[in-house]
Amino acid sequence: MRRVAEKARILVVDDTPETVEVIGRNLSSRGYVVFTARDVDGAIERLQETPVELVITDLRMPRASGLTLVRHIRENLKDTEVVMITGFASVGSAVEAVKAGAEDYLPKPFTDEELFAAVERALEKLRLRRAGKVDPPQPMRPHGFLGESEAMQEVFRAIAKAASTKATVLITGESGTGKELVARAIHYGSSRCSAPFVPVNCGAIPEALIESQLFGHSKGA
Repeated sequence: MRRVAEKARILVVDDTPETVEVIGRNLSSRGYVVFTARDVDGAIERLQETPVELVITDLRMPRASGLTLVRHIRENLKDTEVVMITGFASVGSAVEAVKAGAEDYLPKPFTDEELFAAVERALEKLRLRRAGKVDPPQPMRPHGFLGESEAMQEVFRAIAKAASTKATVLITGESGTGKELVARAIHYGSSRCSAPFVPVNCGAIPEALIESQLFGHSKGA
């Protein structure tokens, strides 16, 4: 009989041994059962032998890309979530990944906290789907926030108000104050929570390329 509190099984797929080793070690330290593969063929073979709750896959790999693996999982493994990682992050690749079926998208380098947060989000979505729960998270307890002070309650109320509308929201603040966390809370508290959340670090995109990265580019335009 399987224990109720049994940790999830996670498959890490990357052609770089160092990346596989680091991610695997970090996840194992949290109690997850970790399997690894170096390419798409190896990952598919592993998935045929061992069911897993989550696949973390690199985007660019020899012979076949991570998108091929994502599509295979979406077509054949309905009870498995996917997180895409890549060292060649762009808006286009992020959109392509989530369209293929990735739940989250992490550009390298990412912190341990970002990795753990992405894993927890994906597994929570899987848990809710298994339980047949489709309601969005409660707005007064936004995803990832801690705090009960009146100032935090005011932030929670603003998040709930923004999440209830379809209006475009601008979030401002100094670096490190949690702007992306607020954006995630608005997204997952809204009616669009079942769709992927795609963060884009505009500061990492050269000014001359920002428009083509965000809106596309036509040669000669």
